[in-house]
Amino acid sequence: MARLSDALGSFSNSLGNMVPLAAKVDKDARIRDEAIFQKRMAGQTLEETRKEISEGRMSVTQDKFSNAARQTVYGNKWAQSEAAVMDDLLQTEFDWDNGDPEEYLAKHFQTAIEKSGLSDPNAVASASRAWDQYKTSVLAKQDKYRIDRTNQSTVDTAFTVIHDKAAEWIGTGMKPTDFAENLNRMRSELGVKGSLGANEETLDQEYLNAAARIAETNPEYAVAMLDAEYDGRSGKTSLSLQRGYKDRVLQIKDRAAQAIAIRNDKNTLLAVDTDADSLLMNDRLDRAADFTYTDRNGEQKTVKADTIKQEAFNRYLQRSGDIAKLDKESPVQTRTRELRKAQFAGLEHPQIKAAVTGIASAASPDLMQDPEAMATFMEKVQTARWLQDTSKNTYMAYTSEADRDFMESFRMAKDGLTGFDGRQFSDAAAMEFAVRTSQPISVDGLNFTREQNEAIDRSVGDLATEPGWLWGTNQVTPWNAAAGKQRVAGLAKRLVRGGVDQDKAIKLATESVKRNSITYKGVLLQLGKSALPDNYAETLDDMIGNFAKKNPGVLKDREIEAGDISIMPIGDINVSGGRFALFDKETGTYVMDDKSGQPFFISLQSVRDRSRQMADEKFQKRADGVSVNGAAAARGLEAQEDEEGKTFYLDPNTRETFDIAVPEPGAKPVVTNRGQRIKRRGTLYPRGTKLPQR
Repeated sequence: MARLSDALGSFSNSLGNMVPLAAKVDKDARIRDEAIFQKRMAGQTLEETRKEISEGRMSVTQDKFSNAARQTVYGNKWAQSEAAVMDDLLQTEFDWDNGDPEEYLAKHFQTAIEKSGLSDPNAVASASRAWDQYKTSVLAKQDKYRIDRTNQSTVDTAFTVIHDKAAEWIGTGMKPTDFAENLNRMRSELGVKGSLGANEETLDQEYLNAAARIAETNPEYAVAMLDAEYDGRSGKTSLSLQRGYKDRVLQIKDRAAQAIAIRNDKNTLLAVDTDADSLLMNDRLDRAADFTYTDRNGEQKTVKADTIKQEAFNRYLQRSGDIAKLDKESPVQTRTRELRKAQFAGLEHPQIKAAVTGIASAASPDLMQDPEAMATFMEKVQTARWLQDTSKNTYMAYTSEADRDFMESFRMAKDGLTGFDGRQFSDAAAMEFAVRTSQPISVDGLNFTREQNEAIDRSVGDLATEPGWLWGTNQVTPWNAAAGKQRVAGLAKRLVRGGVDQDKAIKLATESVKRNSITYKGVLLQLGKSALPDNYAETLDDMIGNFAKKNPGVLKDREIEAGDISIMPIGDINVSGGRFALFDKETGTYVMDDKSGQPFFISLQSVRDRSRQMADEKFQKRADGVSVNGAAAARGLEAQEDEEGKTFYLDPNTRETFDIAVPEPGAKPVVTNRGQRIKRRGTLYPRGTKLPQR
């Protein structure tokens, strides 16, 4: 017992010694846990803390005091997060003019705290305290807001008055100097002595703001505002003279200077466009030339003539619909008018060219199963037929050889052939025929034998030796008949393969090649994608005639006349720059210039220019003729010719003679008495001579 008692006593003493040690360990652990909690909370965003609270994941502890501290932290951070939400609401929803911010904040807090997930009294108390502090700061801002609102109202009013008056006076066309002077007169009304009460600094800023606002749209007016003098506190001054505004004034003036330079560039180019539009409307767009100017950066820029012409034509196409509507044009009339403009300008019509491109590749028997696709395809075919009939030269320039082959087969099927039932080919049947007959020939292939191939070559060869065959003139075989012979034979073979009788196939092929060939004086002109004007033959006759007059020596040496001279494209006309050489169509040799002794060339552009000039002369002659005939009819005069073939006008009653001339295009005809009379046999008498008795 004694030992047990000693042992228990010893244990008791040991336990008593351990109590202070255990208490120390628990306190250190609590301090460490709190430090970890505080560190974690400090690293959280308000949104993360708010989410942790709403999801019930708050870090709580069994220790009463530690848990109270933690709940206080949660409550405070939740209030901060709710204050951030309220900041947005105060700016977007709350009515500061008519609302009660204290009541608004209180109601919001009651609703939000109930939904927050906070239930511990310590957390709620902490949130309430933090919210009260936030509410106090908001109420303090209310007074400042109202003061700022009053000041801002003054500023807004000043700007509105200045801006509205500026817009009004600019709209009336007021001179910039008068405009700025009138605006500065308004300072007395807007300033501290006026009805608005804005101080001078505020007015200066709003005048600067107004100038900045119009710097790019009305730069001269903005600069006038900056430089115009007004009566300031220290006497006469201007915004430009005040050092405090130097940087802002320079910025505004720089923007104004750029705006003026940009506007000048635009006006320069606008003038180019306007001139080009005028040329196009008068069918003179082909005369547009490169335009060079110096831009706002001091750089020399050149707008190419091709760009000027193409952009002018694009603008014309954009307003073509309005023209068609105004003139009540049919679609064909519209297309013809647009094509004519393109031809006069030496340009391609993009929509028409696209319509006649890819016809052969688009053709397929499958189209017959799709009515909409077939209708679209037939629009391309009809456009191609219209173009060929309207302007063969343009048709040849716009279409590929494959498309022309298809169109010729299609056209022959529709216009020159009948089906087995004796009726005209339908569109679908003609397309199917054209697909079969426009494909390359394979000797001994399907529906075509070597014997048929040789027979066609012989027949066409015999025809090609006949004088005047194909495009030959004056009963002379074409100088380059081989090209025509090859084309006729090739087309005839395809028709025979399609089931056409050989003789009829050769006849149809010959007519087709004639229809699709551009020739001049028995010479086939291979022009590629270039297009001669539609009156090219008449134009070339005139140009070669002028050459013959200026170069009689070469004609004499060769013993030829102007009618013996034709033209030949030099190589690929698109690569060579569109040049033609004059040559003797009988011998195929170049015709030389008398002076230089070198071959004489003419260009595609010179042909177009002369074509236009001749068309103008014809137009003017017709217009003048109408006026002259009208003037003659009004006076009862009759047109006559004198011995030199010149036209004069006779009064059948008095036998007096007159000349009628138009002094300038479009002017009123001038009637002049020639001072002569004529008797019936035609003898002329000076004016005043008594005529013999009849």
